[in-house]
Amino acid sequence: MKIKYTRWLRSYVGHQRIMQVRACAFVRDEAGQVLLCRRADVMLWDVPGGTIGLDEVPARGMSREVQEETGLLLEPERLIGVYGGPDYHWAYPNGDQAQILTIFFATRIVGGALLPSGHENVNVGFFLPSQFPPLLARTRPMLQDALAERAEASFEW
Repeated sequence: MKIKYTRWLRSYVGHQRIMQVRACAFVRDEAGQVLLCRRADVMLWDVPGGTIGLDEVPARGMSREVQEETGLLLEPERLIGVYGGPDYHWAYPNGDQAQILTIFFATRIVGGALLPSGHENVNVGFFLPSQFPPLLARTRPMLQDALAERAEASFEW
């Protein structure tokens, strides 16, 4: 039986802040538009991805999460950056607190078909960088790094 790690941990710590590792994808279509998901919990737009599970390789977790949320099959190409710190504190609508550590991958689409929504989002779509919809604050620096197309990964020091 596979344990639902976050649910199990929450049974002990309740709403206290926990560390969550999130793996996300930077996805562009052939027109250069960027894939974003409108989150059901806060109605703002974010890059697709989610929390990885115990023993899950981050790139595979990213691919699994994005397929669940968008219907697209992705392959990672390179690491864009690793993000954390005070700007990545998160409070879920149910009161759960989290400190998010995000691993952000540049990817390419290798299959699947775009779904209009998933269980954690109310809409998905591709947007030109000059026409992004309202974004989560933590998403902006990640997209800036992705659009800069640096050869090396970004991280704070």
